[in-house]
Amino acid sequence: MVQPTGTTSQDSADPIEEPRAPEPPAKRRGGGGWRKWRARFVVLLLLAAAVFLFLRISTARESDAARIDLDTLTLTAQPLPVEVAQTGQVTGVSVTAQERVTAGQKLGTIEVATTDSDGDPKLTRVDVKAPRPGIVVDLPVTVGSSIAPGQPFLELYDPALLRFETHVPLKDLPEIAPSMTASLKAEGISRTVHAQVQRIVPQVGSLEDIDFANANAANTTSGDTSTDKTDKADQMTLVLVPTSAEEVRGLVPGMRFTGYVDTRTGVPGTARLVSMGR
Repeated sequence: MVQPTGTTSQDSADPIEEPRAPEPPAKRRGGGGWRKWRARFVVLLLLAAAVFLFLRISTARESDAARIDLDTLTLTAQPLPVEVAQTGQVTGVSVTAQERVTAGQKLGTIEVATTDSDGDPKLTRVDVKAPRPGIVVDLPVTVGSSIAPGQPFLELYDPALLRFETHVPLKDLPEIAPSMTASLKAEGISRTVHAQVQRIVPQVGSLEDIDFANANAANTTSGDTSTDKTDKADQMTLVLVPTSAEEVRGLVPGMRFTGYVDTRTGVPGTARLVSMGR
């Protein structure tokens, strides 16, 4: 049978290609490598965290080792008595406690009994003035009271001369040097107050006091604290000064603080308060 011209037999037709399996999505290619890098990143992150934690712990331990805890500190001031030159009676008071005064400011008046040129008694009013600037410590003498030379009309304190005082065990003194910085906190005050070590105040007493302390040392060891002399036998008074006037602005003498001295501070090479070298 003759096939029509222009047609092709089925045997001579091109073979049909078999369908290919779909290729995996491109995002799946190289998945094993990504997981490896992610694992490496996690390991590096854990190592970095471990190193950071180790450094923090080491720094904290070093900081704690450099701290010397202080007993309760008291903010103190040197009182400056304002006295009168003549005996008289107080007739007026112009200031009150905790008031800031300037040099030459009138504090009150007294009435002084004198005699005139004819010998007749005469009452003279004399103003009592502040010899220097300061803050009134407490209530002045009351109106109507008598006052004589040597008796203070009132007392002032200079806020620029405030000091911190505390008791320090003798064993800590070889570690403390002048100019070291202390960080102090007080209840009701949010900020930290900074002060510098200035000096120690040696205990000067009689041999009787020293013998008394030595005789009662055993009581202290056993927990008997019935005597102040024994408690103070192995301590000295440490005096610190504020690093600046701003540190104690608004504070009142008598306030109690707690804190510590950082032995890493201070001027290098400064001699310690007490040398225990042989």
